[in-house]
Amino acid sequence: MPVRKVSNRGGNVIGCFPSLKLNRMVAFESLIERDLIYLLDFEPDVTWFAEQPLTISYSHKGKILSYTPDFHIIRDDQNILVECKPQKYINTDNNQRKFAAAQAWCAAKRWMFQVIGDEQLRRGYRVRNVKLLTQFARYEIGSEVKNCIHAFLVNAPSPVRVAEVMIHISPARPQTAIIPILHLAFHHELILPLDEAPISVSSPVRLAPGLIKGGAS
Repeated sequence: MPVRKVSNRGGNVIGCFPSLKLNRMVAFESLIERDLIYLLDFEPDVTWFAEQPLTISYSHKGKILSYTPDFHIIRDDQNILVECKPQKYINTDNNQRKFAAAQAWCAAKRWMFQVIGDEQLRRGYRVRNVKLLTQFARYEIGSEVKNCIHAFLVNAPSPVRVAEVMIHISPARPQTAIIPILHLAFHHELILPLDEAPISVSSPVRLAPGLIKGGAS
C-alpha cells in the first residue's frame, strides 16, 4: 500500500502512512515526520508509536500556551516524546520554549524528550535503504523460497553477497530473487548493512542471529 500524501495550505506535505507495525494509517504533517515513520515502522526496538499523542500546557508572559509533540514512541520499554523539525528552526526562541516545557513534562514522568532535525534523520543511507525495504514488506514469500535462502546462508562461507543468494535461488532469472531477499530483510530475518551505502547486489547479507542458532526454518 503506497503512502498517501497531499499538500496543505502551508506548503507542507501531509498524508498518511500505512503502518505494518500498527496495522493502521499513521498521519504525518511534513516529509521529516514521514521519513521518521518509515524508520519507526521498521526498527525492531520500537514496539509502538503514535502521532500527535498529547498536548502539554505551559505559561509564557502570563499566558497559558499549548504544545503538541509529533510522536509518542515506546523504544526498549522507554517512553519517548519526539519532535521533528527542520534544523534551521530548532533553536528559535518559540521552539526552545516549547521544547523546554516538553522536557520538564517528560522529566516529571520519567519519560524522554527528543528533537530530531532533518539533517540528523537523513544523515547516511538508513532512511533511503529502509524505504527500499518497505516497498517489499507486504509481498507474499513462499516457504520453499524462504527456507532455501535460510539454508544457503546457514551453510555458505561468509561474507555472502546479495548477488550470490540471487543466483543460488534463481540461476536462470536471478533478478527475481531480489524480492524475497528484501522482504526478509525488512522483517529482520536477513541482515543487510543500512547505514554506509545504498543496498545493492554487492551488499553483504547474513542470516539473523536467532535463525542461525535454530538453523533454517
